[in-house]
Amino acid sequence: MMIMRKLIFLACFLMAGPVFADFVGLRVSGGMFDYEASGTLRDSANPADQIDVKSTLGIQDDTEFLGYAYIEHPVPALPNIRLGTTSLKLAGTGNTGGGFTYNGTVFPGAQSVTSSADLSHTEIGLYYEIIDIGFDLDLGLNVKFFDGSISLTSGGASTTDTFDETVPMLYAGINIPLAGGFSLTGDISTLAVNDSEITDYFVRLRYVTDFMLGAELGYRSFTLDFEDTDANEYIDVEVSGPYLAVHFVF
Repeated sequence: MMIMRKLIFLACFLMAGPVFADFVGLRVSGGMFDYEASGTLRDSANPADQIDVKSTLGIQDDTEFLGYAYIEHPVPALPNIRLGTTSLKLAGTGNTGGGFTYNGTVFPGAQSVTSSADLSHTEIGLYYEIIDIGFDLDLGLNVKFFDGSISLTSGGASTTDTFDETVPMLYAGINIPLAGGFSLTGDISTLAVNDSEITDYFVRLRYVTDFMLGAELGYRSFTLDFEDTDANEYIDVEVSGPYLAVHFVF
């Protein structure tokens, strides 16, 4: 499954190469996301059983890669394409405190606990330019693919809970041109179903030179509030912080 996603990602990049340069426009951004994680985990319907990812698990702040590509064309009936990849491999060492149970495994109190949570994901979006008059508004759908896990280890207790989800989301993006090659842009992907909600938004200041090269400084917030009552899986985590990226326009 992961190999197929990478092949799709590569194929779309190749299609936007020199052969299609007169027909397809390509924008690519890649940089580092300096994030802080907060929130809770639990495998019980009782909120009192929640495990804090900072104070209990000791999840550390980190800096990891994110990248996005936008492939646009002049055919009105066909949607434009948005591709993305984000590395989010949270890790830390904390203390079990008074003890807790996660994924059916009992972790005794007053013990060191090592944890990791891989929330890395790829995404593929299809969108239309609804407004294109200097001020741009895009609307569409964005699908995120998660193939991660959450692992806890403390003494002789250890457990791994997989997080393998495909999440379709509504997508909106805006672009406001400013003077001197600058622009203020932002986008949001969101989905709310029953008691689960996932929201991912960016705000950024972008600068592009006359030589197709630019940079962007922005802020990202990724919130995962996921509830699977059948599996007793509850995740309420926010990963947010500034990011800095280079930007290419072809």
